[in-house]
Amino acid sequence: MEKDFPFCEPQLVSNDGCSMNAKGFYNLKLAVNIPDKNDIVYNDLVFDNEHTIYILTGANRGGKTTVTQAVGLMFVLAQGGLFVPASEFVYRPADCIFTHFPADEDKTMDLGRLGEECIRFKEIYGSCTKDSLLLMNETFSTTSFEEGYFIAKDSVRALLKKEVRTIYNTHMHKLAADTDELNKAGGNAKAASLIVKNEGNKRSFKIEIAPPEGMSYAMDIAEKYGVTYDMLVGNMIQE
Repeated sequence: MEKDFPFCEPQLVSNDGCSMNAKGFYNLKLAVNIPDKNDIVYNDLVFDNEHTIYILTGANRGGKTTVTQAVGLMFVLAQGGLFVPASEFVYRPADCIFTHFPADEDKTMDLGRLGEECIRFKEIYGSCTKDSLLLMNETFSTTSFEEGYFIAKDSVRALLKKEVRTIYNTHMHKLAADTDELNKAGGNAKAASLIVKNEGNKRSFKIEIAPPEGMSYAMDIAEKYGVTYDMLVGNMIQE
């Protein structure tokens, strides 16, 4: 607070279907280490029946993991009786905060990385409830896209069945694009596509509920470095 970062006293949520409403939140770990406080980007996010599971996509180094960490840190601090790095934080407490981040390779020698991820996810799924918070970072990305997508889609469907508040940070833009299909099963929980917005080739670090931008961002990169078909063939003709 001496460095002029906003903090607020967390408030317990009423029974109105919303289990978290965070306004102007940021990653405390990043704030502690950032040289210029003006570089911090503030975001808003809600967990409710329409937004129970977020499939978070965006460019490399665009802030996906930073956002994922920030949400977990807010719950940890709030439930520890501490002020929260946000302008407002209303929440239903989590009975447990589960994290599924990639494991070190030396821990996956016997099962392989995908096998280790699957076993660890199954254990987490067996323990989590609708009062839990689950943070997933590139889960099931250690195999081919087809295999990873198949497992990820079934996992999200199962999490919807349990109504687990989840942020799934992933490069699988197809998974985010398929939220309407995932939600066809009905129930009290729904998945939503959450993106880290880009302003041309510049990272904004701002999140928004919107369809994934994977293809459009890839086109920006291709045009920047001259590797679209037209640009490559045009250069070849000129030569």
